[in-house]
Amino acid sequence: MAPNPSATTAVARPAGSALGRRRLLAAVFVVFAVLWFGGLELRGLFAPDEGRYAEIAREMLANGDWITPRLNDLKYFEKPPLQYWATAALFALLGEHQWTARLWTALTGFGGALVVALVAAQIGLRRDAWLAGLMLASSWGYFLAGQFVTLDMGLTFFLTCALGAFLLAQRTGLDADAERGWMLAAWASMALAVLSKGLIGVVLPGLALAVYAVTARDAALLRRLHLLPGLAVLAAIAVPWFLLVQAANPEFFQFFFVQEHFERFVEPGHNRPGSVWYFLPIVLVAAMPWTPAMIAAIARRGPAHAEQSCRIDVDRFLLVWAATILVFFSLSSSKLPPYVLPALPALALLTARRFPRTEDARAAIGLTALAAALAACAFLIAIPALPKWEKVADLGPLLPAASTWLTAASLALGGGAAGTWLLARTDRARAALVALSATSLIFGQLALAGAHAVDGYYSSERLVAGWLGDPPRRADDAPFYSVETFDDSLPFYLRRTVTLVEYKGELGPGIAAEPSKYVESITRFKQDWLASPRAYAHMTPALYEQLLAAGLPMRLLARDARRVIVARQ
Repeated sequence: MAPNPSATTAVARPAGSALGRRRLLAAVFVVFAVLWFGGLELRGLFAPDEGRYAEIAREMLANGDWITPRLNDLKYFEKPPLQYWATAALFALLGEHQWTARLWTALTGFGGALVVALVAAQIGLRRDAWLAGLMLASSWGYFLAGQFVTLDMGLTFFLTCALGAFLLAQRTGLDADAERGWMLAAWASMALAVLSKGLIGVVLPGLALAVYAVTARDAALLRRLHLLPGLAVLAAIAVPWFLLVQAANPEFFQFFFVQEHFERFVEPGHNRPGSVWYFLPIVLVAAMPWTPAMIAAIARRGPAHAEQSCRIDVDRFLLVWAATILVFFSLSSSKLPPYVLPALPALALLTARRFPRTEDARAAIGLTALAAALAACAFLIAIPALPKWEKVADLGPLLPAASTWLTAASLALGGGAAGTWLLARTDRARAALVALSATSLIFGQLALAGAHAVDGYYSSERLVAGWLGDPPRRADDAPFYSVETFDDSLPFYLRRTVTLVEYKGELGPGIAAEPSKYVESITRFKQDWLASPRAYAHMTPALYEQLLAAGLPMRLLARDARRVIVARQ
């Protein structure tokens, strides 16, 4: 088949009418939406992150205080409130479920892929802009982050919106009003990023702009930022909550800005260490199955295959944006894998812009499919060894069911990689790229079904359902203690808070502010327990056996490998 010299990327244009093309794109959109959103209800909320952020939103809706976030009825100032607000609103509209708890994360993740595709269409990719969106949505790390409740996907979405609005403001031929409008949209997006996860919502874009301006020797760029009106927009959106929460809670400033920003970055006291190379393997795995194409895009010299329609070097800026994020967090003393997430949209857009032209597409797609097939083989080899892995050894009898799903996921990945290779061999580049993207999402959903097989270990959903039914009814208002332990998912499924006994953890600052809501010792707990006509408690099985042997009256209500719920007899 002769190459099409007019093609701007690796993807050949389909035959048929514009109506047929729109119908095909609509069908692809629906299929990918189902693959993206279809698994949100399948797993219990994992502790700590999922349970924590779902419960804060539930309490916000229940107590009506939208200024001071609370976890287990204790002040919780680690993060700003935007995701809590959004999830509480979703709870009010759709009910308090696992899937509604995850919906904000899923919506912002899916929305981020759409933003990347829409921006790509305006900065040179034209008809093949969908490739950038598919690459992002089907990247393993990005997809996984969109299926769990964390704050990183909301931050990533608004940083992606800021990146996209900034690039759209740099297009050639744009009039002054349009440029100003897009730049104000970028500033507004940064404000929402600040309300999603703190000051990095403005620090990261600011650093990326500074690095680009210096390395590209483009001081004129700084004059196009519309700095004064932009700062006014940012302040109008982001500052009011900070003022209100500080007025209601004098301890907020010290904890949020000093401890959670400055000290977290410079001091290794948060038990999240890692070498300076910590994020390199993470980003390589997170970008799969597109890692070979991403590496080729970064290494490639010369102009992109996309049209150059901006006043800045778009590819250089995308690379600087991603590198700034990775270097910033690599220098931090606190490291977690999701921190790389805001770099992935820029890398996906860069990869799509530099994906080979039609005549080289077969080899590029074949190499990507080969990497996916090798990953599938590696998973199939590793799965039988899972019981020997220290981090999952405690799962014990739960592992076989999870391994079955992981095996199915690996086989699907290998089969999809083979199909992708065959489609590329027949010069059906579009179909091959869509097939690999769909394969990656199917692989992810099947692997997450394996997580459902073990969620009884990481979530209290099944424990509570064994006592209160499924879906669980709300536990009554009798005193409920959590003794020497705390499961962040427990209050969400109980639909009520618990009283901590001789355990503080991350709730220490909240306990210090309201010590009357805490029981400081087992001795005091025993006294309160014996004085109550009716009460409940959550504890480890080992502590339950110890207290039972000591003669404390308890009736067993529910039990699993890690947790026990008892009632006062």
